[in-house]
Amino acid sequence: MGTAIIYATGFTKNTKGIADYMARELKADVFNLKQITKINLTDFDDVIFGTGVHAGKPYKPLVQFLDANRDALKGKNLHLFIVCMYNGEKGDAQRDKIAEELGIQDAVYFNNKGCEMNEAGIPVAVDEFIARI
Repeated sequence: MGTAIIYATGFTKNTKGIADYMARELKADVFNLKQITKINLTDFDDVIFGTGVHAGKPYKPLVQFLDANRDALKGKNLHLFIVCMYNGEKGDAQRDKIAEELGIQDAVYFNNKGCEMNEAGIPVAVDEFIARI
């Protein structure tokens, strides 16, 4: 069984860049919810969700997808990455709030400001997240 990366992105496309990078590294299938909203989840054991944040909320297409597919996601390993503008305590609080709202316990956040980047121009923390999945 494989890994799916399902994401919703906004104006900056930072979420898309991270999702595409993770898909290459994990040899995962990647789905942009702006382009496709029906995904057969039966072929995947691990599902990684990604979203940007606007006004403290995850992007609506991701929330709608999760609401519509709760039954299909039961028994799968769910992970969440959030691309936000905060670091430190504010980033932690935003991650925790969104993870609780979406019902996904394994959650991280990434911020491109002031963090170490890998050779692909992606935050090093993304590689750390990949390593534990």
